[in-house]
Amino acid sequence: MSAHGPRTTPPPGRNAPCPCGSGRKYKHCCAHEDLEVSSEDGIARAEFRRGLALERQGRLTEAVVAYQVAATEQPDASSRLGHVLSGLGRRQEAIASFRAAAGATPESAERRLDLAMALLLEQNDVEAEAQLRLVLAADPASGDALWLRGRILTEWGRFADAADCYERALAAEPGRAGIYYDLVRTRPLTEADRPLIRRMLAAARSLDGAEERVKLHLAIAKAFDDLHDYAQAMRHIAKANQARKSLVTFDGGAIARHVDAVIARFTPDFIASRVERGNPSALPVMIVGMPRSGTTLVEQILSSHPAVVGAGELHFWSTRDPLFDPRRTDAWLSEYQSETAREALGRLAEIAPNARRVIDKNPFNFFWLGVINVVFPKAIIIHCRRHPIDTCLSISSTYLAPRADFPADSESLVTYYRHYERLMAHWRAVLPPERFIEVDYEPLIADPEAASRKLIAALSLDWDPACLRPEQNPRVVKTNSTWQVRQPIYGTAVERWRRYEPWLGALRELAPADPLPGA
Repeated sequence: MSAHGPRTTPPPGRNAPCPCGSGRKYKHCCAHEDLEVSSEDGIARAEFRRGLALERQGRLTEAVVAYQVAATEQPDASSRLGHVLSGLGRRQEAIASFRAAAGATPESAERRLDLAMALLLEQNDVEAEAQLRLVLAADPASGDALWLRGRILTEWGRFADAADCYERALAAEPGRAGIYYDLVRTRPLTEADRPLIRRMLAAARSLDGAEERVKLHLAIAKAFDDLHDYAQAMRHIAKANQARKSLVTFDGGAIARHVDAVIARFTPDFIASRVERGNPSALPVMIVGMPRSGTTLVEQILSSHPAVVGAGELHFWSTRDPLFDPRRTDAWLSEYQSETAREALGRLAEIAPNARRVIDKNPFNFFWLGVINVVFPKAIIIHCRRHPIDTCLSISSTYLAPRADFPADSESLVTYYRHYERLMAHWRAVLPPERFIEVDYEPLIADPEAASRKLIAALSLDWDPACLRPEQNPRVVKTNSTWQVRQPIYGTAVERWRRYEPWLGALRELAPADPLPGA
């Protein structure tokens, strides 16, 4: 058996390419390992190597399977499995994997890092940071611990301390693209940062792995954007998106069929027949929209109110969509509504036991608004909109964890956006307008008080002036926009796309001919 997995076919010839994907000849790569593997431990080691190869190739679902086999004997495989599952949005499974790894040798630095990852996913950032300080007390040059601690400090708004952690992490591991990506997001770069840009450009020449290339080219693009060199910025955005294409196999037809199925199922008649059996709680608030459309800013404004808690991006509704199946009986649907409401309210109560409103800011919940409405007919749904090209340009210049149902290149992004528009037009038509609130980024930036008062009124809460100071909101912010949301509301991101107009390519198709609906 080779590192490509338990073999059911004859091994390749000695001079054939190794099936592990390394690009080397079989005789120089995994041939010797085939002779070693005859035990469960040997199988686990081989599957771990196979998982690493698959992960490097962006074949994440296959990597999960390999790591699951290896995890029975290999704590490092449990750790990698946790990272991949977390990137795929499978939060509870990721927590279990990290905790399984951490339990192997709890006092070791590697396993403390796994425990810190589990704690972060459980939203226990304080204890996670304490575990990282224990690692750094024993090894002050631990690149992984410094990087992870920097990310926590960034989320806490301690940007100078975070940047120091990132620089120390790069001193220990100068080739880690993700550290550069996080470092450049701790502040706007200036001409004084030219040496940092040169370091990133040098690192880009020797990088291996598609995900690393994505992160580093996006870091370089952000640096050039800060310096107003938009041609260079777009050049590196294009390189990042080219690398990103190897990580994702986007199926535009599948998205079209998915949207068709949602629209066909959640007709006005179906919704009307179910809402009376929904849960009357007004606790849940959903903020949805395309990524990079202003969802974080709206969450910051609302959660500045003392009665509102922002829970970040929860992964709840995407796993609870059986209402697409028209064969379900009426009794089953009623039971589903009550059980799902009970589970959802239990989760929100764990996060914020004393809040009057709790926000789930997962933007992709726009797929599940029909389910959400029939389970919680009094839930407020806030749809964030921004100029389509600004939205998609921002997506292209931001690292988002690879997901098979989300595109990487501009042409596919245009396709996706059109189906998103089609689905939102359906929700606009069938959901009650007093509970389906749309907020446009540009008017929000132009007159924050008017837009904020409208939102607070929609939540049936009294106005609180703290909502005009979202940058002072002390909550932990887990987003690519961490630095931005710690600043007073500013308008420099409005019509950002015009700076990139000569290089927009397929994104030009998204220029709206008319004002946004409802604007």
